Amino acid sequence: MTATIEAPVTRGPAAVGSDLGWVMRGLRDRNLDDPTNLPPENDDAAHPELDEGYAEVRRQAWLNSLRLADHSHYNGWTLDQLDDEQHPGRLKNWVTAAALAKRKKVRPKALNGIAYGNTGSGKTTAIVAAGRYAVESGLRTRYLKHTHYLQWLRPNGAPAGYTDKEIVKLFTECDLLVLDEVCGEMDNATDWVREKSADLVDARYAAGRPTLCSTNLSSTRIGQIMGSRFLSRLAGGASRFEIIGEDRRMPVSWGDEPGASDPGWG
Repeated sequence: MTATIEAPVTRGPAAVGSDLGWVMRGLRDRNLDDPTNLPPENDDAAHPELDEGYAEVRRQAWLNSLRLADHSHYNGWTLDQLDDEQHPGRLKNWVTAAALAKRKKVRPKALNGIAYGNTGSGKTTAIVAAGRYAVESGLRTRYLKHTHYLQWLRPNGAPAGYTDKEIVKLFTECDLLVLDEVCGEMDNATDWVREKSADLVDARYAAGRPTLCSTNLSSTRIGQIMGSRFLSRLAGGASRFEIIGEDRRMPVSWGDEPGASDPGWG
């Protein structure tokens, strides 16, 4: 697979008094993330520039979340560049259903999605491509690594310009959370880690906001590390995407055998 990195789109300045100017000023003042101080989204055909402004809000919020994770280079991937083993069609259908549920103001039938499989099989690429499609489908979407979230909630651990409360708000209130590497590099978890992790998925579950995650671990192992509350909120009724195969990051000459999938997600 070869990702195609798109050239940045050139846009003209928005007039200060226009609806788009209003959106962009608010976007700038809220650090390209939180549009809660902007006029509400609507389907008013008389103001297409407002829709364009909100599309830019979504794009910038998504890109900013990738930047925070040092994963900006992944944004070049789209669903049509994935291999069949990465389930591009099923991921597209899952995202489309989530976007439709938002428009209808109902809870998605399969609230969450879980991409699971061996290390290096292409899970991150798949869920980021799905996240990009979600942005294009009208969902305010953010990317997050599980371990980063926990680091950012530590005293003085949040990225520059944020507080721990703002971090919680950003990732609990977005329309779709792309949560990568669940329980990554964890052999066990403290009560604090369990609490903060469960609070994140629980808040999103209660609000009917979908989460698309990836993990190298079995459902049994995640339950052992994080506890039943975390696992039930994340995996209960979730769509599952098994992604296994050779490690795409490993030189071919090393030739490790593909890892076996764990039947715990089946």
